[in-house]
Amino acid sequence: MKSKKRLLLKEFATDSRVLFISFMLVVYTAVTVITPYSPLMWIALPGGLLVFFITEYVSHRYILHGWLSKMMPKAHEGHDKHHENPQDFENMLTPNTYNVPVHLLFWVIFCLALQSIHLGSALMVGVALYHLLYEWVHYVSHRPITPRTRWGKWMKKYHLLHHFKDEKYYFGVTNPALDMMLGTDQSPAGPSEKTIAAKD
Repeated sequence: MKSKKRLLLKEFATDSRVLFISFMLVVYTAVTVITPYSPLMWIALPGGLLVFFITEYVSHRYILHGWLSKMMPKAHEGHDKHHENPQDFENMLTPNTYNVPVHLLFWVIFCLALQSIHLGSALMVGVALYHLLYEWVHYVSHRPITPRTRWGKWMKKYHLLHHFKDEKYYFGVTNPALDMMLGTDQSPAGPSEKTIAAKD
């Protein structure tokens, strides 16, 4: 059993998509440390977490499932494949064809908007941390891994509602807060939670 867990951890940790995000996290952290300190850094860090938290919901709901899918048809197509075969590792994590330009674009925009490489990089530390969390939570949702915490177990079941109950609802992967605020946390149709639990 432990060897299986190690293999799953290795699969995740050595994947090129996870390695890219991890590398960028190191880069953002290094730039934040070597540039002149500002106490606003302590606002920028959680600000980055918030940015990715919102990005997770917006991209999932509007780009991968909604009307913005026409602007990014390849992303929509890859996500459709993920829904067709949720256990397929190839379409389980965000491709680097999106990770690379999005991270670099966000970094440039934040540095310019804040007029500070230090603060822009600190904000991106938060973005990268949340991005890694997102990929891990999503990975765990589709692999035979039992989360250690109640919250993790609940979020795994919550995400599986999106796959096996109604894909027009339950867009939050790491947190249901925006679903609850925007009314996409309750589906009027689909199989019961017992069906989802059976697929878990």
